[in-house]
Amino acid sequence: MAKPKQPSIPSTSLFPFFPEAVNHRFAGPVLAALYFVVMGFIALKYHVVGDYNVETDFYWSYVPQAKHILQGTIPIEDFHGPAYPVILAILALFTRDLFHAGVVLSTLAAATALFFIFGLFKKLFRADIALIGTLLVAVNTTFVQYSYTAGTDMFFLALALASTFFLFKDDELNRRSLIIAAILSGVAYLTRYNGIFIVPAVPAAILLANPFRQEMKERIRTSALFVGLFFLTIAPWGVYCLIEKGSFFYSKNYLNIAYEMFAKGRIGWDQYWSVEAKQFTSLTQVIFADPGLFLSTLFRNVIEHASSDLGKLLGWHIGIFSLGGIILFIREKPSVRVLSYFLLAFFFFGVLLLVFYGERFSLYLLPAYIALALRALTWQRLAEYRFWKTLQVGGLIGFVLLIWSATNSWEFNRLTIDSGPQEVVVIGKWFEQNIGEGESGKVIIARKPHIAYYLDMQMQLFPYVETYEELVAEMRKTNASYLYFSVMEAGMRPQFRNLLDPRNAPPELRPLTYVAYPPAVLYKVQLGDTP
Repeated sequence: MAKPKQPSIPSTSLFPFFPEAVNHRFAGPVLAALYFVVMGFIALKYHVVGDYNVETDFYWSYVPQAKHILQGTIPIEDFHGPAYPVILAILALFTRDLFHAGVVLSTLAAATALFFIFGLFKKLFRADIALIGTLLVAVNTTFVQYSYTAGTDMFFLALALASTFFLFKDDELNRRSLIIAAILSGVAYLTRYNGIFIVPAVPAAILLANPFRQEMKERIRTSALFVGLFFLTIAPWGVYCLIEKGSFFYSKNYLNIAYEMFAKGRIGWDQYWSVEAKQFTSLTQVIFADPGLFLSTLFRNVIEHASSDLGKLLGWHIGIFSLGGIILFIREKPSVRVLSYFLLAFFFFGVLLLVFYGERFSLYLLPAYIALALRALTWQRLAEYRFWKTLQVGGLIGFVLLIWSATNSWEFNRLTIDSGPQEVVVIGKWFEQNIGEGESGKVIIARKPHIAYYLDMQMQLFPYVETYEELVAEMRKTNASYLYFSVMEAGMRPQFRNLLDPRNAPPELRPLTYVAYPPAVLYKVQLGDTP
């Protein structure tokens, strides 16, 4: 079968410098290793405590799950699979500080993601495009932020990109690579359930774009093999969920979808999760509660998410070139393998339309957007303009975009990397020195789980109550031994802001220690019938 015609991409390099080095088989590993060393040093030096945003999940969910796994039980969490907690449990065998272990894991995953981006772009495009594309990802503001953030974002990204790389690494079907791709996709799904996008995406790419240049019967068999191996990979977890929860695909992510449809912009986050979320019990119920609103929200999110991706994730200085790349690809038609890659990105974009927007959710799309931008920079007419006879104007623009992105990333992340509640660490050190391990495992009430991690306690969410009497009743009900109150709790429960001043402590709460700025107080709960 004749090979399809390739798009007219100029053969001359965007960056004519060091062509042998860029084409060297160790170029990708060296880029990844350099990123890991540099970012690892920065992360461990400056990111001393997790933030009150994404890393809340790390302290609240992943660490406790890892501890349960080490004790011999595998908890079924409502919103994600077991892959990441299992990795944390393994790390816990070697280090007590799981937070910094999680940070290093994210940095390592980010470096791995860059390795596979470089390899993927080199296979789909050219070595010079692989270089500039990988560098643009590496300095991207969101990519850098989640390289030092403890959580599943980079771990999922590395798995998803590794799967994509093995899927497209060979010009013709390589069953071994396909098997590896399917298994990695399964593990990605067991990390983040939005990895389910791969189930329709890969068959669509194989059947419609035909990247392996097969007859239709062979395409169907290849698609079936991939999907079958994917389900075989996730089957043990699915069966376990079926036995324990009654559903092979057990998940409560429909609550996130319900928030997007019915609550965002209407009621507060705490009110939704404490009160309103209880009325939803399934995805079907969410959809049919208001089908018109469901569909209109999806259509609205197409524009809003695309605009946010180009403006917030990429930055419009690159996003405008991505739009140009879309036009060029439509006009000139990409190769079947490139088209297949963009089909995967398209399906992933579609899955994200169901939930509220976050730049980190779109990280898998970042290389695809940058590939589109680089297509615009390699436009044939643009390639006719050169500097010093060898440097294309597209290469010069790419260099400017790289510096621009790096500057934006530096300005954002130098303020963000140490933005976590360091008062929590201060109180944790005081507690360790003055109270000791005798209180380990006891219940502490707080709005965020960070303090429970540093005091080695069980966190109980600050109750959604209005009066102090109701708070006391909840402390008695949960057998709480400690209460932590900081600006976070005061912001979400302003009716109790007087607790920020330990001099105003009510008789049921004895202040143990406090930080003046930002204000935070650790109270010992003293209820008459509480042991």
